[in-house]
Amino acid sequence: MKKPYSQAAEHIAQLKAIELLINKMQLQQAAQQLTRLTATAGHDPRLFLLGSRLAEAAGNPDGTLAAARKAHQLAPEWPTAAVYLAGVLASRDEAEEAMALAGKSLQGSNDAALLIQAAAVAQRVSQFGQSLQWLQLAEKITPTDVALKHQIARTLADSGDHAGAIAIFTELLQKKPNSPVVLMDRLRVYLTAEKNEQAILDAEALLAMEPDNAVYHFYLDRARGLTPPTQPAALVADLFDGFAQRYDRYWAVQLHYKLPRDVAQMIKEWHPDRQGDVLDLGCGTGLMGACLGPIEGVLVGVDLSGQMIAQAGRHHVYDGFHQVNLLDALEATPENLYHVITALDVLNYVGNLDSVIPNAHRILLPGGRFVFSCETSATEEADYTLSGTYRYTHQRGYVQRLLEEAGFKNVVIEDRVLRYEAELPVQGFLVTAQKQLAAEKKSARKRVPKSG
Repeated sequence: MKKPYSQAAEHIAQLKAIELLINKMQLQQAAQQLTRLTATAGHDPRLFLLGSRLAEAAGNPDGTLAAARKAHQLAPEWPTAAVYLAGVLASRDEAEEAMALAGKSLQGSNDAALLIQAAAVAQRVSQFGQSLQWLQLAEKITPTDVALKHQIARTLADSGDHAGAIAIFTELLQKKPNSPVVLMDRLRVYLTAEKNEQAILDAEALLAMEPDNAVYHFYLDRARGLTPPTQPAALVADLFDGFAQRYDRYWAVQLHYKLPRDVAQMIKEWHPDRQGDVLDLGCGTGLMGACLGPIEGVLVGVDLSGQMIAQAGRHHVYDGFHQVNLLDALEATPENLYHVITALDVLNYVGNLDSVIPNAHRILLPGGRFVFSCETSATEEADYTLSGTYRYTHQRGYVQRLLEEAGFKNVVIEDRVLRYEAELPVQGFLVTAQKQLAAEKKSARKRVPKSG
């Protein structure tokens, strides 16, 4: 079949040069060269695939999709453009169109790489059966591909076939016994399958190679039936770095997540003159800041994920960001600094709140407010528990006690549905608590009777 683009060596060299600039994150230079080349060869779909990659690197999801669509329009029969667009659509959770394009890209093809790309699309939209089928077809073409076997095992695990996944992971470890990636994957499957004794052995093997790794210690605690006080920073950052591009659409549309809007409205009512300074812990992609809009005070975001912060910056309402664990952020912040501190859907990654609440009280200005959400614990036996989804749930009484001990007043704890997952409500509570005004503290001291 005739290729829908020029084969000129100079043109190819220019395409490769632009690709290299994107890989090096030299985006302005890449954009300039891409613009010049498009002016003379705008019919080449590869230019728009590069444009899509450039937009993705720049944190522009709409531009990513528009350029990918243009590449496919220019070469509708080119499998690479079709499967690339399918991947972009899958990242936006537009599953139906993504799967149709992925399937179309494979028509008449016997290309293992293309099958693997299509399988990744299916994986992204949770079509694990179809993903597995395409991966197994690719394996017939390249039966010695170790990375492909690894991906098949992961897909089996995602589809619920724990025994099948463990068998392949074990086979891979027999060939390369000290592979931390494979050991970590098998450990997770053992935990999901409640094979805790085997999970302990894998966790101990990982720690023998890297004794100070917080993630390995976290999983070893889980295998031993213990509750770690918090999720390791690396685990949270990895999770949300891979989720940043589709976070807003997924949470707002699919999970009916309303907390950012509701809390932003509360802040507007507390500070109608928009003069308050706000610290947004676990700011994510900046949903709360976007709902709040520009303020005369300072709005600062804290998040572990650099990719999430990059998305939050696109709203142009935050005055600064700190890419750090919220525990460390609170510990390092001077006292009496903020009018409002928010922590929405982030404390479910922190179990022990013993330092969170007192530090929030310390760094609030007198009269300032702390507003945060927690998922409701299903057991009354512990202050906090780690669920099967690796999120923490909290006892309402535990939170109430810490707030009182820290000195908060005007505490309101509102039971509410935080969001929906698999169309089921996630029960939790939203807390608002206020730091006393200095005058109130002085008055309270005067009312204390003298002893003796």
